[in-house]
Amino acid sequence: MGIMFWIFLVLAVCSATLFIVLSKGQRGILSLALKAIASFCFILLGMGAIYNRGISLPSFLVVMGLVASLVGDIVLALPDMKEMQAKSEVLTLVGGLSFAVAHCFYLAGMIVMFGFRWWVILVAIALGLVFFFGNKVIGKLDYGKLTYGMPFYATFVSLVVAESIMAIINGSVAVAIMLVVGFVLFWLSDIVLMNIYFGNKTDKQKVTFYYFNLAFYYGAQILIALSLWYI
Repeated sequence: MGIMFWIFLVLAVCSATLFIVLSKGQRGILSLALKAIASFCFILLGMGAIYNRGISLPSFLVVMGLVASLVGDIVLALPDMKEMQAKSEVLTLVGGLSFAVAHCFYLAGMIVMFGFRWWVILVAIALGLVFFFGNKVIGKLDYGKLTYGMPFYATFVSLVVAESIMAIINGSVAVAIMLVVGFVLFWLSDIVLMNIYFGNKTDKQKVTFYYFNLAFYYGAQILIALSLWYI
């Protein structure tokens, strides 16, 4: 792979680890700066693959997904700062839309690479039900006004997991492992995030959930970016 691969990979892993360890529940300017750096580094890993292997439509779409994720990362961290709490609803909406766009880019990239089958939708619906009712029953979450829309959201975020199965059918073993594991981790990070927002947790519990959410999330993004080196 060359020295560039290892430099970008080490930067992505080390910056994410440093942020997770020092984040303290994503509170404060230092935490926001570390988060931005960690997220930028997984974009560098993806961009390095394009520079090294050449650009293609799937790799471009995946990198755009990484960029949209960076925007969502920064925007969703802002409501945790006292100065921005008054705008928390707007920021949460913008951050959520950024991740929705990221999922669309990821989904489009995988469809271009591996194709699409009708059963992907059925798998996504099944995973969406697990996402929604698992959190509702086990986590005892109260989605409030979002209760009726949450099954659609759960199915939507499950689509990338379901589509990643196509990599097993039409992709290489290495790419399939990275994408399936990556998007399962992404899915798990969303499940944990729902517990933070809707689980009526104490501040101490929220910090613990943040650590799990960040570990799953950055593990996912690094694996997704890493897969571009093998496509």
